[in-house]
Amino acid sequence: MSGEVQRPFGARTTALGVSVGGGIARQSRRETEQVAANADVMAMAEQGAAFLHSVALSNVATLVSQAEAYMKVAPAGGAYYEAIIANYAITAGQRLSRGLG
Repeated sequence: MSGEVQRPFGARTTALGVSVGGGIARQSRRETEQVAANADVMAMAEQGAAFLHSVALSNVATLVSQAEAYMKVAPAGGAYYEAIIANYAITAGQRLSRGLG
């Protein structure tokens, strides 16, 4: 309701000085609330996507770190470690691009 001046009988004047009836003012308020709600949903979706991408990056880093440690103990497994990491990274990327986390 900010930007509106209450007038008798439900009429309102907007911040731009336009006089509107009570029905129009209510519709405008509902639409404004819907836009704000949509923005909140979009912001939450963006935060969720960033979190999932961050988790995938951390997982890849953990796998690489483990593979480096295993290379010292069992270097013959290098090709397998690399394949496992690549497979995880590719499938995680595919899940993220489909929005499945």
